[in-house]
Amino acid sequence: MQLYLTFSSPFARKARIVVQEQRLHSVVTEHFSHPFHNDDELISSNPLGKVPCLTLDNGSSIIDSEVICAFLDKSLGDGHLSAPLDNNWDLYTFHSISSGLMDAAVHLQMEKLRAREELRSDFWWQRYFSAIERSLDYLEKHLDRLPASLSLPHINLCSALSYLDFRHEDFDWRSDHPKLMAISEDLEKSESLSKCQLHE
Repeated sequence: MQLYLTFSSPFARKARIVVQEQRLHSVVTEHFSHPFHNDDELISSNPLGKVPCLTLDNGSSIIDSEVICAFLDKSLGDGHLSAPLDNNWDLYTFHSISSGLMDAAVHLQMEKLRAREELRSDFWWQRYFSAIERSLDYLEKHLDRLPASLSLPHINLCSALSYLDFRHEDFDWRSDHPKLMAISEDLEKSESLSKCQLHE
């Protein structure tokens, strides 16, 4: 099966980390496909034209990073990364806030690109930036919801924080969020995360 991705996508990074953690290299092949290029293979696999997208050996596709990560973990792995989320709605909410942080950070990057053509919206810029700040405060406050061992919520959180460093390096999120800084620095040292750093 093939995992369509870009190496600069935090959503694709989540899936790549799960592949590493569950040792799925022999069954999942990474396939670079920039969504802006509208490659025929990607479009035929995912009508939304987004990455990541996982195509299975039977020709069917799984889309959306949340669904892909759950499939990789539960159907191809032993499920230990997903297990802490079972009926743990506080942790699910934490997980969703991390996803929202990632989404807001990506949209803020899109506004940066629009600024080059003088198309940036001050309204949306401030809205995304405010969402990022509020999300960081929430995650800092509720970090104790994370389980002791590595899980999908850990991976989600680190993917979001690493994207802030990758695309918004001038934004100092660490000063007011020492707990997030500590867990990010600790987890990024692990083999599965260190092998999946964001890059162009």
